[in-house]
Amino acid sequence: MSSVVYIFYGSMVFFAIAVLVRLFLFVRAPIHLRWELYRGSSVYEQSEWWTKGGVGFLEKLKTAALDILLLREYFRRNRKFWYALIIFHVGLYLLILWHVWLFIAALAIGVETDPTYGVVWGHIAAAVITIGGLSILILRLTDPDLRIYYPRTHYIKWLFIIATLAGGFYAVQFFFEGSSVELLRYVNEQLQFDFAHKLQPAVVPSLHVLFISAWMIYMPFSHIMQIIFKYYHELRWDHVRNTKGSGLEKRINKLLQKRVSWADWHIQTGKTWGEVAAGLPEEKTESRGE
Repeated sequence: MSSVVYIFYGSMVFFAIAVLVRLFLFVRAPIHLRWELYRGSSVYEQSEWWTKGGVGFLEKLKTAALDILLLREYFRRNRKFWYALIIFHVGLYLLILWHVWLFIAALAIGVETDPTYGVVWGHIAAAVITIGGLSILILRLTDPDLRIYYPRTHYIKWLFIIATLAGGFYAVQFFFEGSSVELLRYVNEQLQFDFAHKLQPAVVPSLHVLFISAWMIYMPFSHIMQIIFKYYHELRWDHVRNTKGSGLEKRINKLLQKRVSWADWHIQTGKTWGEVAAGLPEEKTESRGE
């Protein structure tokens, strides 16, 4: 199982590079087209919205935090599903904090200390995630409105979640015999970069680490990162006024010079987007498929 060490560190490097690359591509992407389809969905529907004072960065940050951490939109739109989601995410937050505690405690306190709450904390977090995850899965399978938006490939994700949680529970409870001392000692050894020891890891923790590595590789391309990127856009670009001489105006003008590559009754191939935006074509097709 010596290759597990290289896989684990390789997955962390891959995760960091993939996130940076995706963030770079996201920042360099063209300005989005905001097309309002639902009444009351945007500040852009207000008359002369730019004169009414914009939303400050801190307010946007607060909104993003509420939506990401507390899943506020689900609370507003589907309360039953929100209960399952928030249970799952609370367990996830507890588990993340538990791992942070493991790393800090393994280095900051003596490994001979036995904080019994450490193992209990980890088990509670795993149990809460399991309850929330099973609730989400049941609702996804039984609710027709949810099922149609849940591709079959996503069920593989739940198998990984179950395998990862089961592997972690087995490692802590049986391999480390439910002892915080043994667990902290193991983490301490891994953080000491003692490669002679690290190249011969035990089988049970190694299997758990393999599942963690798989998650590290999957995460940059998951819907979780898409949510984060969405709010990055919201915090940086959205509701920005397009004023004369601004950088935003220059970017828009550059995009308006691009040629249209497709056609319909209201679009003519070969024209620039600036020409298209200036008005409808003079000759319209009588039949528009209405």
